[in-house]
Parts: sequence; C-alpha cells; structure tokens
Amino acid sequence: MNENDRFFPPEKHDHSIENKYRNVISVLAAHRIALWEYDIPTGACCFDDDYFRVLGLRDAGIEFADIDDFYRFAHPDDVDSYRNAFECMLASDTKVSKIRVRCVGREGQAVWLEDCFFSCEPDEQGRPRKLIAYTSNITSRCEKEARIRSLEERNRKIVEALPEFIFILDDRFVITDVLMSRGTILLHPVNELIGADGRTIYSPEVSDLFVRNIRECLQDGQIKEIEYPLDKDGRHYFQARIAPFEGNRVLALIHDVGDRVRHTEELIVAKKKAVEADRLKSVFLATMSHEIRTPLNAIVGFSELLAADDCDAHREEYLDIIRKNSNLLLQLINDILDLSRIESGRAETHFQQVEITGLLEEVEKVHRLKMKEGVGFRIECPRLPVWISSDRNRLTQVLFNFLSNAIKNTDRGWITLGAKLRNDWLELFVTDTGRGIPQEKVPLIFDRFEKLNDFVQGTGLGLSICRSIAERLGGRIEVRSQVGEGSTFTLCLPCCSATAVCTDAEGSADRRRKVILVAEDVETNFKLLEAALSKEYVLRWVPNGQEAVLSFVRERPDLILMDIRMPVMNGIEATEKIRAISPDVPIVAVTAHVFYSEKEQALAAGCNTVVSKPYSPDDLRKTVRRLLGTDA
Repeated sequence: MNENDRFFPPEKHDHSIENKYRNVISVLAAHRIALWEYDIPTGACCFDDDYFRVLGLRDAGIEFADIDDFYRFAHPDDVDSYRNAFECMLASDTKVSKIRVRCVGREGQAVWLEDCFFSCEPDEQGRPRKLIAYTSNITSRCEKEARIRSLEERNRKIVEALPEFIFILDDRFVITDVLMSRGTILLHPVNELIGADGRTIYSPEVSDLFVRNIRECLQDGQIKEIEYPLDKDGRHYFQARIAPFEGNRVLALIHDVGDRVRHTEELIVAKKKAVEADRLKSVFLATMSHEIRTPLNAIVGFSELLAADDCDAHREEYLDIIRKNSNLLLQLINDILDLSRIESGRAETHFQQVEITGLLEEVEKVHRLKMKEGVGFRIECPRLPVWISSDRNRLTQVLFNFLSNAIKNTDRGWITLGAKLRNDWLELFVTDTGRGIPQEKVPLIFDRFEKLNDFVQGTGLGLSICRSIAERLGGRIEVRSQVGEGSTFTLCLPCCSATAVCTDAEGSADRRRKVILVAEDVETNFKLLEAALSKEYVLRWVPNGQEAVLSFVRERPDLILMDIRMPVMNGIEATEKIRAISPDVPIVAVTAHVFYSEKEQALAAGCNTVVSKPYSPDDLRKTVRRLLGTDA
C-alpha cells in the first residue's frame, strides 16, 4: 500500500483524485500542517516521516509511534486534558474535535500542536472505522497570544497602580471606555459613563473645552492638558492629560486636583489675611496710640494737679475725671484682650439655662445711673418667662456694649432695652433716638477699629467682639438705623417656640432617651437613619450645616450625624463652628466620597469618626453606642 492508500481506499480514488491529494499535501506542508490517521477498532496510528519534518518535531527531538508513545513528549500539565478530550471524541457520534497540546523538546523548548479530527470509511452499520487528523504547528501563534496576555496583564497592573482613572474618548466626546484600579470610587457609576456623551456629564463650558482639546490633539498629535470643575454633590476639580490613542480616539488621564485647588485657595485667603493683618496692625498701633494717650493724659495731668497744694476746691472734680479715664483705659485693655481670646479660640463659652427677664433687669440697674440728662431709659420684657440655653456672661457683654454705644450717641429722647419672641428666635434689642448711622456706613461698623465719630472715645472693637460672640452662641446681630432718628441693635438667638417655656425640668424629661441630631440634605438618607436608630434614640433632622449649628445651640443633642456634602453650609464648616462651642459632643461624619480625602478633612475639623456610604445599619448602631457609652 502506498502513502495515499492509507487515506483513500483503492476502490474510492482514481488518478485525478490522487493528483489533487498531492497538491493538498503540498499546500498544507507549506503552512506547517501535516496529516495522520487513527484506526478506531485497533487503536493503531500512522505517522509518516513528513509529519515530523513538516511540523518541525524532528529538529526538537520529538518522535513517537502511537498515542501512548506521544504522551511521553506531551507537557505534564496537558496530558490529562488531551487524553480526556481524545476519549470524549471517540465516544461521540460525530468524531469531530479540535485539541491543543504542548510537546516538550530535548532542550526543554515548547512546541504547540493543534489536532483537528474528522471521521471516514464507515462500515456496514455506518460507523466510522478511521479518524483523519490534520495537525498544525501553532507555536508562533501561542507565543504571540502569551505575549499579548502578558502585555494585557502588565497594562492592567499599571492602570491599577495609578491613583487616577482613564477615559477613552472619541472625537464626538463620547466615552467609549473607562480604565481604573480596583476600589476606585467615581462620582458617576461606570456603567453610566461608558457610551455616554460627555455633554450629559459636564457643563457646556467644560464640554467645549474638552471637544476643542480633543480635536487639536488628534490634529497635531500633541498631549493637551486642561483643568476643569465638576459639580456633583459639591464642586470637584480635575486635571485631564489628553493624548492620541487609536484612530479618532484619545486617552484622557484624569487626576483629582481638588486638594491642590483648595490649598491654592487657602494660600490666597491666607495672603489676603496677612495683608489685612498688616494693615490692621498699622491701624491698631495708630488707634491704640491715640486711645491710650487720651485717658493717660487726663490721668497724669489731673494727678499732678491733685498733688498741688491749692487744688482743694476742685479735688472731687479732678478725682472724678481720673476715675472715668481709668475706667476707660481699663475697658480699652479688656476689649483688646477679649478680642484676642475670642479669635485664638481660647475664649470659653459656658452654656446654661438663662431667664431673660431677670437678665434684662440686672442690665437695666447697672446702666440707669449712666444716662445723660434729658435721656430716658425704659425696659420692655416678654409677658411670660422665657428661658434659653446660652452663656449669661456673654449675653450681658453684648447688651452692655449696645447700651454703651447708645448712651454715647444719644443726647435727647429715649433708650429702650427689651426682648421679644419671633417664631423660633429670641430678639434682645437696644433702641435709641440718637444720631443714627448712614446706610452706607452700616456694613462697616462691625470692622475692627471702625469709628463713625472720631471725636467720641472708644476703640472701635466693641461691635466686632459682639459679632464674634453672637456667632459662637449660634445667632446673629441685626442693625436698623436712620440718620437723625436713631438706631436699633438686635441680638437674635435660637430659642424654643413662643408657646413653650424651656425649663430644666422639661429638659430632663425630654432626655429619657439620648437625642441624635441628623444633618442630612437627602430625606431618604434620613429615613434610613430613622429606621436604624429611632427605636433607641430621639432623632432631630436638619437639611443643612447652618441649621445644624443653630439646632445644636438650641437643643444640645447627645450626638451629631453630620453629612459632609450639604447646601448653604457643608458639614466641615458646621463641625468647626460646633467645635468652637463644644469640644465634647460626639460628631460622626457621613460621606459617600472617601476617594476625595474627605475623611482627613472631617477628622481635622473635629469629627470623632467617619462612616462611609453605603453603611451597614448594624455597624452604624455599634458606632453610635460606642460614642454614647451605651454599649451592651
């Protein structure tokens, strides 16, 4: 039997088929493909010399006679998989299969083979008696695939090592892919980004900036660099380095530069403060030089006159002048020290229950004797007793300053000290019929050393101190004035409703359960917290940081859950203001953006711990219990 008889039975082929077969063999050999056959009944294999030559096996020292002999050269990791695949093929009806295997040469080199089987020569029952297989040497292809996999793995590790993420964008500004490391948290879900038009994510200005730089990058092949803001749950800042990629697509390496922008803004603010501080220093020295010398001149001068022998007739008058100027000098020094303590954060605020009518009566007794001739003094108190939680000494200090200014600027008419309730606010006010303040000067009166009348003694620090005190108490100061008719200065403080009277007894009755203040602008998030905590604690909800500060001053909760991203005033600012009032109340920061270093900012502002969204209700309860000291 000649070579071709092994593949085509004599009765099934003629001279034309034999010639065609030789041509097929020749073509297959050119592509490093060889044929062999397997006898199904006996298991005998037939490999000719061309098989090992064409596939390059002989050069590698690989030669075998049958399947069992072949397994000696197969890679140990591939033997079982090849054997199982071969047996499954024999057991199947179609007898068609493709099996890939590695053979190991004499020098340890790997030769990849791929066998493709099909059946022929059916018997009387139609069952095939032989398998024909053509084998390909696919070593080059497998090595290329291995290199590609290696490059993919390398690129994946590089991407995962980057702190940034990568957008692949086309010239229409469509995001075709997003590459990022595991654990990276983006402002938008990845499945929403891929395939999205960038214009639906960015503002028109930022979109135009991207499109212009993408097109320039594709035209000149140069890397472009842009910085832009993105408003989502607050404002974020990013830098994008845009580089050509494939065809009409570019790579955009996105980097969060929010910290750098914030630091730059802080440096600008710090520079402005430094310039302002330098200006204030000059103003301070000039003002203090004048204000200190004026009473000192009177004290020294009249002290020398008292030492003379002929001053008995004016002794009492001189002593009164010395006494008044000594008090003025003492007040000046106290104002300077007080402002220094407040701005350095060393001024303590002691909250307690204060009854307003009694406070006003005490202030009225002190100032009634200071009224000028021709100026009346009256007091207006609420009909019902009103109690608020505040610092009694600081309230007195503000009212003293209001009255002192009113007395200095009122020569006729009335000065009124009073209080009234308006919704959830208590208003303490001083009204006079004095000179009044021009409307353009009203915004300036709270600036340091600002004096509307240089011929009236004073430091120009009093109202600046009053504003700082009002903010620490969670309130504000309002001014209404008209030139020639008088002024009204009002200290507005958060208080209980007008129909309720805040007493210690009621306060203790309301504290049967711990109170938690929840500062959260999204109602569904509050509902989740309510479901998790309301069985154990009383929850109070406010929608922004400003309301959180006011609610804390008004209600004094046992713990605060502070969302970081809120309108009006964010959680970082609110925490700083609350910490200026109380260093002890536990504050838990709640954020969904730990990727942007908010944890460090929250802790630096004074939060005790940070909880990241999404959070487990059980873990949140454990955190709250630990901070409140109510662990089981």
